[in-house]
Amino acid sequence: MDNLKVDYVSDLHLSYYIKAHSYGYDKEDLINFITKNIVPKIRSDILVIAGDVSEFTKSVIIFLEICSKYYEKIIYVAGNHEYYISRVLNNNMKQEYNSNSINKITEISTTTDNNIIFLDRNNANKGIFQYKGFKIAGDTFWYLPKNISGWYFYYLYSNDSRLILSDLSKKEKIITMHSESMNWYENLPNDLDLIVTHVPPINNPRKNNSCYYNEVEKFKANYWIYGHDHFEEDFMKNGTRFVSNPWGYDSKDFKIKTLVLKK
Repeated sequence: MDNLKVDYVSDLHLSYYIKAHSYGYDKEDLINFITKNIVPKIRSDILVIAGDVSEFTKSVIIFLEICSKYYEKIIYVAGNHEYYISRVLNNNMKQEYNSNSINKITEISTTTDNNIIFLDRNNANKGIFQYKGFKIAGDTFWYLPKNISGWYFYYLYSNDSRLILSDLSKKEKIITMHSESMNWYENLPNDLDLIVTHVPPINNPRKNNSCYYNEVEKFKANYWIYGHDHFEEDFMKNGTRFVSNPWGYDSKDFKIKTLVLKK
């Protein structure tokens, strides 16, 4: 029986652990952080990062490239924070990306090394990658507020409504991104080994907020790695194993967990 070991993590939110400047982080600081907190915990040939590395696009790229020196492959999906454009973070960010968050995602997709696999529904790979006989799919997998309380949270409290910029209204953009994600998922094959998304495909009752999960009728993979809700999980449902390893905003031990995929 073939096995594939993958290390996995999500919601790194590097700005909470590395001093940020207007342009991002110093490369030396990133190297020191990775050397101290990630390298000693490497267990596998692949590292899966399920989104929310940082709001600073160029720092995300440098971070992935440094990590790729220690892994054969980095498999990465963007989180909602990678889409953020904010003058608080960088006075030139709106101008640099033409007030369009998709331009940030395109930069990551087109400038990363070959051993960094950026999975996204809009990429040339259509969010699908095969490695050593294992079929892997990934995307941010956008949610959609489902009720009055969900829309209330989205409009008044969620940075997604304010900091993800496009030429669409706040309501239109989340509806569009959700629809694209669902169309992508519906067209995936049914024999996937692993799906990696930022947004989970299942509600966590501890969060119970429709801005923190998506919903699907059928799970199309044996394993699913996700993030976003900042709860560490490992459970089975309908034959699929779901795992999440978020650092969040107050990590003390910077866990890198390992999942063994079995055929």
